[in-house]
Amino acid sequence: MNARQASSRISKGFTLVELLVVIAIIGILVALLLPAVQAAREAARRMQCSNNCKQIGLALHNYHDTYKAFPMALFFDVVSAAPRINGGVWGLALLPFIEQQPLYDQFNHNVGAINENGPLGQANVALISTPIPGFICPSAPGGANRIYDGDSTVGLGIKFTWRAAPSDYIATENIQRNYRRLGGDPTLPHGVGVLQEHTRQPALGRNWHANFATITDGTSNTFITGERTGGNEVYNGRLPADLTGFPFTKAQIVGSNGGGWGDSLNGDNEFEGALYSGLGPTLAHGPCAINCTNYREFGFHSFHPGGAQFTMADGSVQFVSATVSVNSFAGRFTRDGGETITD
Repeated sequence: MNARQASSRISKGFTLVELLVVIAIIGILVALLLPAVQAAREAARRMQCSNNCKQIGLALHNYHDTYKAFPMALFFDVVSAAPRINGGVWGLALLPFIEQQPLYDQFNHNVGAINENGPLGQANVALISTPIPGFICPSAPGGANRIYDGDSTVGLGIKFTWRAAPSDYIATENIQRNYRRLGGDPTLPHGVGVLQEHTRQPALGRNWHANFATITDGTSNTFITGERTGGNEVYNGRLPADLTGFPFTKAQIVGSNGGGWGDSLNGDNEFEGALYSGLGPTLAHGPCAINCTNYREFGFHSFHPGGAQFTMADGSVQFVSATVSVNSFAGRFTRDGGETITD
């Protein structure tokens, strides 16, 4: 090999500068493509979540076809003798209509899923701690692993405990007058949603089943369930809430949040809104309806950018913006308020 051939062979390689330029270009391309990839993944997750909402709507319609009414949001039968309480929730009622008949058949419907109800109640607790994909939004962090310990101390003032698998969907039961009046009308009363509660103690419920005829606002204008991130965490926005200074422990707040498909508190949603800053130590309510917090009765919540998905009474799914007005949101919440929906 002569000197000219050797020089020619050496010149065919990349210089250090050229390699650095190539690496820099690749880095720029990755930086440009990564948001697009993440957006595509979120679009797929949102589509799956929307399908979950659609299946919930279909299950509610099939339940209505079978029983000529919608299921109760929740029910409690409180008695002095053991077992002290029986209870159920809309998610449990829908099991036969979402291909979960075997799980439904194993549940003892004479005993609430509460540890204090003894062996029968504890067997039910084991069942409601079973994750069900149709109740899990894939955008929510933690997936099916968000098993949490329920505690009724905050919600009911009575000490009952259980363990539950997550539900990222909650009933739109009722809407409080204080939230509705934030829209500017001081005379608005408490608003009634579609799924209601039942109890042998009338002061705790309305003992009332809804059907299509009672939804006079129109089924396409009325929520029946909505996204609300469940499981083992309370969020302000997309971050775990700072619970320093709260009157309850984190375990009690998470336990009372009704974040599971078989947790009866997941039907107890007397909605009153949240502050835009989220859940604070004073537990103050406010005009924010979506994505400020996932604490029960304070907010609907998702990890989708810009809003959350709601199943309507006609079975369709609507994505509602986090900037929705009080009046428009309240109008969709009530079944018979006669409100005009503007956004």
